[in-house]
Amino acid sequence: MESHLLVSKESLAEYKDSEISYFIAPGIACGFPSPATDSLEVRLSITDFFTSNPTATFFGRAIGSSLEGIGIFENDVLVIDRSLRPVNNDIIVMTYEGGFTAKKVVKEGNEVFLISENPEYPPVKVADPDNLIVWGVVSKIIKDPRSVVKNRYGHIRKVI
Repeated sequence: MESHLLVSKESLAEYKDSEISYFIAPGIACGFPSPATDSLEVRLSITDFFTSNPTATFFGRAIGSSLEGIGIFENDVLVIDRSLRPVNNDIIVMTYEGGFTAKKVVKEGNEVFLISENPEYPPVKVADPDNLIVWGVVSKIIKDPRSVVKNRYGHIRKVI
């Protein structure tokens, strides 16, 4: 039986340059069950899956509700790639007017807006682009399905 290792934040540096990979089922039906798969010998490299440029990638935990409209909830882990150049409608991590935040960036003509995907938070027009410092583009989102989850009807389910 294969043992599973939990890697602490402190010891993660040891694995930075090594290849960590796991077996992955090549297709798990989320609707009707699929006939038996031919092989489960497919390998998934966690580094390759989450990053295209490991040296330019970092992780951050989402706090708040401003991006719930696009499925980013409190405690989701954001995979942030500093090597990607933001394009229209990307989710970016940035500092703006002294705050460190994640927002959708939208450019309309010469104007740039920071959009929260929650009607409780209005769009912010970037008055001075020099005050907007992009740290990176959110390239992936890691979710914990056993944490607090809002379903599509807005009901909260908490695993006990």
